[in-house]
Order: sequence, then structure tokens, then C-alpha cells
Amino acid sequence: MNWLRLLSLLSIAIGLSISHSLISIGVGGLALLPFFQPFRQKLRETFLFWRLLYFPFALLYLLHGLSLIYTDDIHQWLIEMRIKVPFLFLLPTAMAAWLMTSENEKKLIHLAYHVSLLGVGLATFLRMLFNYEWALEEIRHSRYVPMVGGISHIYYSALALMGLFFSWTFPIYGSFWIRVIISCLYLVLLHGLALRTGLGALYGTAAIMILFWVLRYRQGWWWGLIGIGLLVGMLIAFIQWVPPLQRRWWSLREDLALYQQGRDLTHASVGRRLAALEASWRVFLKNPLFGVGIADNQAEVFAEISQLPYQWKKETYILPHNQFVEYAIGLGLIGVGVFIAFWVGALWGGGGIGWVGWLGAWFLIMQVEAILERQIGVTAFLWGTGLLRAHFYLTGRKL
Repeated sequence: MNWLRLLSLLSIAIGLSISHSLISIGVGGLALLPFFQPFRQKLRETFLFWRLLYFPFALLYLLHGLSLIYTDDIHQWLIEMRIKVPFLFLLPTAMAAWLMTSENEKKLIHLAYHVSLLGVGLATFLRMLFNYEWALEEIRHSRYVPMVGGISHIYYSALALMGLFFSWTFPIYGSFWIRVIISCLYLVLLHGLALRTGLGALYGTAAIMILFWVLRYRQGWWWGLIGIGLLVGMLIAFIQWVPPLQRRWWSLREDLALYQQGRDLTHASVGRRLAALEASWRVFLKNPLFGVGIADNQAEVFAEISQLPYQWKKETYILPHNQFVEYAIGLGLIGVGVFIAFWVGALWGGGGIGWVGWLGAWFLIMQVEAILERQIGVTAFLWGTGLLRAHFYLTGRKL
């Protein structure tokens, strides 16, 4: 059982950045652990302690299943049910597995996570530097330098933010300077690769943590304002002086101009997402209580997109890239209400500035990507959250 637990956690840690197969193996291994008596006892303990985090995902999976009654796309419904199976077990099993993991094993798991993730990022960064003009041209046209290994830039941003939280939360990294070096590498990659989603979440999360600190302790208002001012100033300076970020900023302005003018949005990533949100609102109004069925989101949104007054090539239609909107149109107010219940329960369950920052980072990322609609997103969010909450439970300290 111990080897299965360790190999499962390691498989996920490595697979998140390089391999869907390793993710599946790791998640499957964690799913088998409840068959062992020692693990069941620990699982029962963590489940009772953090049931507010678990129940919303079980209910969401149930709603996914019930949507079979009114879905038109059975094949896609089966795909959705397969992807979301971890909703039923991954969060509590990740908590329990981490509680049973030794300090040396934890060091190994975190080392594997950082080595694989930073390896992909640094390899991509070097590729960009060796062909800098090509990279800037890619960025100018609202695209991104393709990540080595094929991982999406948005999911890489989420994993990089996870790495930042891990390096400062878990007391297994040795000296202070090791944490600083790891953090600096992630920050260089986020800025150097012009990962717009990651940077938005990074600076937004920092602002959330500053506001939480000010409101919780009801002091340091001036320091809080100064901190937020520094964040804004740093971001403006980076946009002014770092060429990749300059290109992303110009691209954003061009996208918004195209959207406002109702022109061709084929190559306007932001404009297409805004148009997709318009179409999603129309879909939501068709059945605001129960939704149109999570498997029919794409067909319904694409049908509405074709009615909007924008020029688009059909093969470039996209979904709204917002997790809350996905649940609103797929499962209606009931589904999005259950999802919101998770966030309320997570905050209600207590935690310090680190926990609020963790939730804030994922909340911001989910505004620009339906993160739970893909295997890597489901695994990263539930696995990472499980590890953090297990650490909180084990140490008795607030994150």
C-alpha cells in the first residue's frame, strides 16, 4: 500500500506538466488506496474533518449524471462523466495520502514536481531566446510560444502558481535561498514567456492577499495601499520595458478594438472570448434553472455564435473559457450554485492568508479558462488543494 501511495503521488507530480498517461496512472492509484484498511481509517478521518470541501464536488458529479435526461449528445456526456470521475474521490484521497507520507517522500514528490515543470518552462524559454523574432511575432498575433511538451500555456500558468505556493507553504525546501531561487525561476518564466493568464492571476492574487491582510487585522491600511500601488507600478514597468509583454499588451488592445468595431475576430483571442460570453448569456436564458446539459454546451454556444454580428471562421469558434459560465449554461443556477458553495465552504472552513491566496489564484484562473473541463485541470486543482489542506490539518497551523 505504501508503494502504491508514493508512486501515485509521484506519478501525478511528474505527469501534470508532461504526460496525461502518468496523470491517469496516479489518479487511478489513489482511487485504489481506499481498498486498504489503514488508508480507509485515515480517509474517514479527513473526510469528516473537511466534508464541506468534498460534498459540492460529489453533488456536481451527480448533476452531471442527471443531465443525461435532457442531453442530446450521449457521446460527449460519457466523456464528461469520465473526465469528472475524480470529483468523487480525488480531494479526500489526496488529503489522506499526504497525511500518511513521510517527510523524505514529500521532498521527493515536490522535487519531481518542480524539476518536471521548470524543465518544460526553461526549455520553452530557451527555444524562445534562440528564435526571438519568431517568438515575438507569435505573441503579436495573439498566440503564444508553444510550450515544449505540448502543455497549454494557461494550464502551465496554473501549475507555475501552484509551484510558488508549494515552495513557500511546505517546510521541506531547506534554506530560505532555495525557496527564493525556485520562486524567481517561476517569476522569470511567467514574465519572459508573456503568459498573460498567469501574470493576471499572479498580480491579482497578490492584491487579494494584501487586501485580506488589511481587512483581517484592520491595520496597515497605508501599507496595503502602498503594496497594491507597487504591484500596479511593477506591472506597468514590465509592460513598458519587456518586449514580450509589450507585444501582448498591444495585441490585447488590437483585440478589443476589433471586438468593439464588430470586425473579423478569427485571430482575436480576447475578442472571441467576449463574443463567446455573449453567446453563453443567450444559451443561459434558454434554461436558467437546470441548464442545457453539460454535454451540449459547445453545440448550443456555437449555434448562438453564428447569430452574432461578428465575422468569424466557424473552425475558430470557442467556448467562453470561464468555469462559472460553463456550469451556468450547462447545469443552470443549480449547478453554478453548488459550485459557489464549494468556495463559500472553503473560506468558511478557516485558513490564513496563504489559503485565501490559493483560492484567489484558482478563482482568477477560472475566469479565463474552464479549468475543470480537462483532465489536467481537474487533477491539479483537487490534488493541490488536497495537499494544502492536509498540511493544514497535520500542522494545526493556518496557511
